[in-house]
Amino acid sequence: VVSFIPKNVRTRLTLWFAVVISAILLAYSALLISLVYVNLRNNLDDRLQQDYEIVEDMITVVSGDSVKIDYDEDPYFYERWFQLWSIKWKLIYDNKPFTSKSLPQITKSEKKSEGFNFEDFKLKNGVRVRILSGKMNLEGKWFFIRLIRNEDRIFEELYGYLRLMLIALPIAVLIAAFGGFFLTGKLLSPIDKMVSKAGKISEENLKERLPVVNPEDELGNLALVFNEMLNRLEKSFERLKQFTSDAAHELRTPLTAIRSIGEVALQNHKDAKYYREIIGSILEENNRLTHLVDNLLFLSRADARRISKNLTLVNLNSFVRETVEFIQPLAEEKNQTVIIESSEVISVKADSALLKQALLNLLDNAIKYSPNDSQITVSAKTENGSAIIEVKDNGPGISTEHIEKIFERFYRIDKGRSRKMGGSGLGLAIASWAIKSQGGKLIVESEVGKGSIFKIILRSV
Repeated sequence: VVSFIPKNVRTRLTLWFAVVISAILLAYSALLISLVYVNLRNNLDDRLQQDYEIVEDMITVVSGDSVKIDYDEDPYFYERWFQLWSIKWKLIYDNKPFTSKSLPQITKSEKKSEGFNFEDFKLKNGVRVRILSGKMNLEGKWFFIRLIRNEDRIFEELYGYLRLMLIALPIAVLIAAFGGFFLTGKLLSPIDKMVSKAGKISEENLKERLPVVNPEDELGNLALVFNEMLNRLEKSFERLKQFTSDAAHELRTPLTAIRSIGEVALQNHKDAKYYREIIGSILEENNRLTHLVDNLLFLSRADARRISKNLTLVNLNSFVRETVEFIQPLAEEKNQTVIIESSEVISVKADSALLKQALLNLLDNAIKYSPNDSQITVSAKTENGSAIIEVKDNGPGISTEHIEKIFERFYRIDKGRSRKMGGSGLGLAIASWAIKSQGGKLIVESEVGKGSIFKIILRSV
């Protein structure tokens, strides 16, 4: 099926505009012609009533149904066409100024009518006339009178208007179409500019933005929305590039270490103890690599929303104790004390596995960055209808410039020190996602030299 609808928006708008204008002009023309016709016919009816008054003054009753017509007083007498009938419907007088014209007998509707009755009639020779009929009282006697005027002049004037409209309408529609084409081009020019600019934007120049001609109109608002989308895309691409670069760097470090250890071991001929130490170092780097890959896979599944959440009722008191017991051996290696503070029964609806992973990451960071023989406090409490888990350490603290960035992937305050401690910069990112995915928040309060407090905030039940 061939479609005749143009694909170009400008052409479609122009055609729509032309069609609407045509419909409006046609309706206006029809209304105008109708009004002109009504006005001309009313004028004709007024002239017929004037004829009635003139003829009434010219007629004098002689005797019985006989009348005398004093036509000398009317210079237009022979141009007036009228008939006079007796009350018994007998034709008394017929002034017929035109040849080949005859009227039919008086109809029943005319006989029964009161007052004036107007009627259109077409003669045998095709001439259209307007008839005024009515009863006339002359000197106490009733007569029936008909006055006739030619109606063709009305239609001649109407045909003149119609011919004028037929000439003017196409011209008006063409002017409107060209005007519409020009105006739509003017209105759609911002879109052309946006399309031209958008065609030049790629991943290499995502900093480019669409032009905003008028931010107050719909097209300007559209450009602003697209520019906001480009801002988000640019940030996403930057994060993706940074993530890819950091991931490659993090993966390369243990792989390089494994390769170096292996090459050194192959160059030397040592005893079994030496090679056991070499194998132990390789396994240690392998464990670090495995942990990093697990974290990357977790974040990848999180971004793809492929991690299902199983929300259940969790008792925070017992949950915190179990989690702390699980990680207690790491604290004992540094002779650290983990204190649990909880004075009330607190329940939340959460995914216990994700919540545990988040809390373990926070505790792992607290143990890593707190000095030996220090104290770490874990507390569970409620505040303003929310359940809060706090992890307080005595580490070096975090400066203000780093606080907003520590939840970014692979971000480290001291990169060399963190890598030496075995961190990959993904723990806080994973903890933040795990809490936010359950409708909670993860915030940090810290002061350099005095330690940090990480708070998990959830809705309490």
